[in-house]
Amino acid sequence: MLLRQFWRSKSGNFALMLALGVPAVLTAIAFATDVSTLMRAKNNLQNAVDAANLASSHLGDADASRTDVFNRYFQVNVANHGELANAQATLTVDKGINFVKTKAVASADVNLNFAFLFGGEKHITVNASAVESNNQLEVVLVLDNTGSMAGARISALRQATKSLLDHLEAVKSPTRLVRASLVPFVTAVNVNGSGFDPAWIDMDGKSSTNGINFPVVDGKRPNHMALFKQLGLKGGWNNTGWKGCVEARPGTLNIADTPPDPSKPDTLFVPYFAPDDPDVARKPSASYGNSSTGYNNSYLDDTIDNSKLNRNILGIDLSGLLTGLLNALQTADLKTIAKYVASTSQVITETGNPVTIGPNRACPTPIVPLSDDFDKLRTAAAQMTEWNGSGTNVSEGLAWGMRVLSPQPPYTDAAPWKTPGVTKVVMLLTDGENVVYGASNTPQKSDYTSYGYLAGGRFGSTSQTAAARNVDGWTKDVCTQLKNQGVQLYTMVLQADTAANRSLYSACASNPSDYYAVEDPAKLPNVFQAIADKFSRLQLTN
Repeated sequence: MLLRQFWRSKSGNFALMLALGVPAVLTAIAFATDVSTLMRAKNNLQNAVDAANLASSHLGDADASRTDVFNRYFQVNVANHGELANAQATLTVDKGINFVKTKAVASADVNLNFAFLFGGEKHITVNASAVESNNQLEVVLVLDNTGSMAGARISALRQATKSLLDHLEAVKSPTRLVRASLVPFVTAVNVNGSGFDPAWIDMDGKSSTNGINFPVVDGKRPNHMALFKQLGLKGGWNNTGWKGCVEARPGTLNIADTPPDPSKPDTLFVPYFAPDDPDVARKPSASYGNSSTGYNNSYLDDTIDNSKLNRNILGIDLSGLLTGLLNALQTADLKTIAKYVASTSQVITETGNPVTIGPNRACPTPIVPLSDDFDKLRTAAAQMTEWNGSGTNVSEGLAWGMRVLSPQPPYTDAAPWKTPGVTKVVMLLTDGENVVYGASNTPQKSDYTSYGYLAGGRFGSTSQTAAARNVDGWTKDVCTQLKNQGVQLYTMVLQADTAANRSLYSACASNPSDYYAVEDPAKLPNVFQAIADKFSRLQLTN
């Protein structure tokens, strides 16, 4: 009875529970404190060995002092952390002519409240490794300058490029050559800048693709360079005539590193020449946009000069024939014949605005080949602007980036592929997917490109979608060629992280982690800097 009453009694229950519970609570708190201490200790030990490792990983350090520097930095960084006991660290060094690699291992015992519960875990070990190289750098920036880059995007690109060039200039030294190159692209690339050699260019119309968009007259196709001179543009081809863009070479030469050879005309580069469109769509307020089914590039007066047409060509009197047909049909080919024969010189001047008309339509600023003149590079970067018209062809930009990095013509300043002590880098940026504008059945109802008109078939298809996917394939092929030559390839998309771009450019990059999707243009300079840090500075590798 008394025992039963004792168990049923409720008086003093709170004190009993408190007496039983407080030790358990305190134990749990102490255990949690130990867990936190252990985590903090490991983090502090890691920071200490990282700092010591970096401090002792400079290529110029003398071997005798390297270990002393390491030990001093390590001891200073663990001294203020009472939870670390018996802290020790060792450093191993692998040094070559152009690099130093270090690896450090650190260990310590952790002072805990319930050390017996943690067993061997109270003894912690961490490691760190770092590398510094004074490899020479050859860095090529392949940069999208298409019309969609207008506004905040092109401004951010100019700023990011300048910041990167500043960084590269800062890491060069008397014993470390650092050079950079700019390759702006739209659908074509402009080669008429420093380092240009006319020997690369098909001056005489011998390439199989030179003049294919024009009718044959007297058994000959017109030569693009001759057409520039014939148009009467001031200064001829080397001044305000031909601006400097070139067309893609035929067949597999389009993305090849094959040197231009005058004895093999198809290896030469054809001057880009966008033909004149009919006046039918031209109005005083025309905007000359990117219509895929209309005329975007009318720059010549299509009025027929009967005094010049009043002659026989191939035995046919074209004067009355062409006048009637042109008035009735307004066909692009016949109008081209008329303008070619009449040699009309009335030209709407290309204004230099992002939207241009004329034979140099949508031709960007020139390539700057590899140079250590960073003032020149910064000036060129500041001049980049967006150019509407002709679509986006990343493969063409990358192909010229590869030619800049190649030791053989057209540019010859680069070191041979895979030269020890030389790091070659390509940084690619685009803000959209590859796109080809054009009508499949009307040659001139489309924007002109480095492959001519879509209807001409040089894209491997007359379908806009299929042609663009072929350009994707060429882009990936150039990436493969670069990586096979040991080039470090970084790819960036600006506000264009589509599934197609993610698949293409993460595969193009040297590693998937070298693909960067940038949503905010203001963050572009930070991304450029992060990439530069990967290949140019001392860095922790583990």
